Amino acid sequence: MKKTLNQKNRILITLLVTLLIWVHLAWDYFHGGIPTHYILHDDSLPGIPNWLGGIILPFFTYFLLYRIHKRLNTENINESLKKVGLRFFIAALLSTIISICFLNGIDIIDYIMGSILILAFVFPLYKSEFLLGWVIGSALTFGAIIPIVFGSMLCLLFFVLYKMGKGVIGLFKPKKV
Repeated sequence: MKKTLNQKNRILITLLVTLLIWVHLAWDYFHGGIPTHYILHDDSLPGIPNWLGGIILPFFTYFLLYRIHKRLNTENINESLKKVGLRFFIAALLSTIISICFLNGIDIIDYIMGSILILAFVFPLYKSEFLLGWVIGSALTFGAIIPIVFGSMLCLLFFVLYKMGKGVIGLFKPKKV
């Protein structure tokens, strides 16, 4: 029996993410207030409060789960729910590591991001499960809005890099006559 990402599972995952983000916001509220992240880290510029992520993240989660569902329901033999889950957990783990390094002032984030950019030439890191893992993994540290915006820009860059990598590899493949 093939496991699928049906409507019920998408709603349950979205509800779980909603519950987690609002529990985190409640924790912040009762322990010093909900933080606000300022554009370019400058207090004179407009701020983005974390509670805004509590509203946007559930919709974003459902949207990405719907995209994954549509891709899994095509005739693509190489895609499976197991692969999607593995990609999600790799991205969540990596963004959590980056968040921990950021919080503790460990200066390896540049190397990690450089490695990710190199991997984007070979692997399709622009897929929705990578983006969802990135956002959920870094939402506790940076709120939800900053990872959504930054992750979306990274996905666009990863898409371009992946297509460039495929094009370069295609130049060296022997042509079929």
